[in-house]
Amino acid sequence: MINHLKETLLKKTIFLSTTEVNQLKKAIDFSIAAHEGQKRKSGEPYVTHPLTVCEILADNKADIVTLISGLLHDVVEDTEITLQQISDNFGEEVAFIVDGLTKMKKNPSIHKEEYEAINFEKLLVASEKDIRVAIVKIADRLHNMRTLAVKKVEKRIPYSNETLIFFAPLCERLGLFKIQQEIEEMGFHYLHPKTYGSVKKRIENYLPIFQAAFNQFKNMLEKESLIPCKVYWQQQPVYKVYSSLQEGHPFSDIFSIKVITTGRMDCYSMLGVVHQLFPVKENGFEDYIAIEKNVFSKYLKTMVEIEGIEVNIHIQSVELEALSIEGIFHDIRVSSLKGISSKILGDSIQAAKTLTDNPIEFYDLISYELFQKEITVYTPKMDVISLPEGSTAVDFAFALNPEMAKKMSHIKVNGIQEPIHIELKDLDIVEMISGDELTVNTIWLNYAITAKALKEINELL
Repeated sequence: MINHLKETLLKKTIFLSTTEVNQLKKAIDFSIAAHEGQKRKSGEPYVTHPLTVCEILADNKADIVTLISGLLHDVVEDTEITLQQISDNFGEEVAFIVDGLTKMKKNPSIHKEEYEAINFEKLLVASEKDIRVAIVKIADRLHNMRTLAVKKVEKRIPYSNETLIFFAPLCERLGLFKIQQEIEEMGFHYLHPKTYGSVKKRIENYLPIFQAAFNQFKNMLEKESLIPCKVYWQQQPVYKVYSSLQEGHPFSDIFSIKVITTGRMDCYSMLGVVHQLFPVKENGFEDYIAIEKNVFSKYLKTMVEIEGIEVNIHIQSVELEALSIEGIFHDIRVSSLKGISSKILGDSIQAAKTLTDNPIEFYDLISYELFQKEITVYTPKMDVISLPEGSTAVDFAFALNPEMAKKMSHIKVNGIQEPIHIELKDLDIVEMISGDELTVNTIWLNYAITAKALKEINELL
């Protein structure tokens, strides 16, 4: 089994250089030796886990440091190998990532909740410095979810719940949408098997209706459009459909038609073609290319009527499709790691750490800010500000410009003056009006929910 996994992994890493392949082989042998004699709950050799985690990373063409870190992510925690040995054999970057993934030694005096919060904080602080820590952790969680059936029910339930609350939103931030969909499906199925089956059945019943609309759309586009493109359809995962229905969204949102054009400008030309061919639904158009809502998901969205049903159409270029498929792995290949981490995680982690030394309070702050559903609001110049759902105008002001926020006199939302404690909604246009004098006061602490706003206000009081 181990030799088969090793051979499979090496076949999937043909994108590496000869030197990197030799480094990977060294790490594979190191991991096998370190975990010698250890078993998983399934009875399999423990090393099958890190080998599979590395394979998941290889499927995404991860860099050599990430691949080696995947192979060694449990070595320090579960064996006698030290971080210094990791550093000596594979370098400081790998040692840093492995350290970020290594849980603190358990202390009998620390409650389980606090212990988990301490490790959560350690993981995020390390990920802020090197986003590859979070990437390896996600690959680790994916394989553990795939093999969760061997655990007892009382273990599966909290593990699945944590997966949906923490890891699925983290995947979304990193643009790992395929992994997100898989862990959401498994997590929801473990938590609510009957509801999962019921929603899945509804989706299956709706599929023939949507399929007829898709065939009509594709045939019309091939007949009438001169713009080169490919057309296919996508389905929302069962968990997303369930959540969407709970929020009152129409059932028709579960499917979308993807139209992929050659270049970005062709997206807008294709939008015109689609609007000429099919009736357009009111307020159904959104431009996520010009106005970025997710750094890894950029497309034009419109809603039209086909065969008597409303259908979401997503239009992307080949380049933007690749970005949405590769996510964070795309950025790692073309950007500096430091820039990536700040782009994905912002300054929320450091802001939260200045507010509290308590790991549980840190967990609560960051869980809300990083993993809560986001809203997008705009300045009058259409600059984009992303905030957690429930944010107020105070949170907006400090996210936009802390110095001006301290002198904020009032706020306008969609052109109407509002109190500064107003809760903002998705797609609001918000204008901050500031004077020359400091206006910030203790009451503002009651109006802020983001770590950055709370930190800035606290520093002035």
